[in-house]
Amino acid sequence: MIAAGDTTERILAAATALFGERGYAGTTTRAIAEAAGVNEVTLFRRFESKAGVLRAIGERFAEQAAGFAAARQPDPGDTRATLLALARSEIASAAQNGGAAIRLAFDARTVPEVAEILGEGPRRNMDALAAYMAERQNAGDLRQDLDSRVLAEAFFSMTSSYVMYRMVLGAEEMPSDPALDATIGQLVDLYLSGADTRGNV
Repeated sequence: MIAAGDTTERILAAATALFGERGYAGTTTRAIAEAAGVNEVTLFRRFESKAGVLRAIGERFAEQAAGFAAARQPDPGDTRATLLALARSEIASAAQNGGAAIRLAFDARTVPEVAEILGEGPRRNMDALAAYMAERQNAGDLRQDLDSRVLAEAFFSMTSSYVMYRMVLGAEEMPSDPALDATIGQLVDLYLSGADTRGNV
């Protein structure tokens, strides 16, 4: 017998992949169930509808988002360590879910159901990261002459472009874990070289 948690994970993984490939409107609950290896009734029992599946995926995206994760870091007062952890999380999430996130962001412009379910998530994520940046500015770690939202946008630009360059444009493969970790460290140091009050790290 399949464990309940495994079934839920398979449905969400299948839906994420299909939303990325076909978009929300082009994906049926039957296709999600078939890709997950379950029957459609199981999907409806767990999520009630396709919108319920999307809502669960949106909650997963939010859990992994840097803005929401900043306050959960072991020592948010350690700016470099926190930004390093957030960059790792953002890049891992984008590598895993980037196709679906991008497609759903476009769908939100034309599909009211997607806009209603996911619409506030990116803005709240940006607000949360900007609030963290403002805290670190007030603590004297980050330059106070920069707008905290600009600092947040620059951070997201750095992490998103790293993944998009490789995955969306197919320019390069994602490096192995040790090489990726070293690269993320360099990206954060480069970011801090412009944002840190000392001008270097």
